[in-house]
Amino acid sequence: MKFVYAFAFLALAFAVSVHAECDPDGDGKPTCTTANEGDISRNFWDPTRYWVCKEGVATSVRCPEQTGFLTSAKDCVPWGQWTWVPPCDS
Repeated sequence: MKFVYAFAFLALAFAVSVHAECDPDGDGKPTCTTANEGDISRNFWDPTRYWVCKEGVATSVRCPEQTGFLTSAKDCVPWGQWTWVPPCDS
């Protein structure tokens, strides 16, 4: 039974820490480390831009003309394929 309580506590702590990283009022700029080198993430303020972690620094990258960054595709897509989604999971 102690295992169940310990597991539930760890799951809750993980969920809180993951949710705490997302600030819907921020621009989504990630904190880059060697662990997330090359990761791509959405810019919450500008759908024509996204963030890439390079050498420990979050770099803003602009999508090509007539495209927006789609989180699910982790790529820039034509506006006809782009859909808005909330920046943070509820």
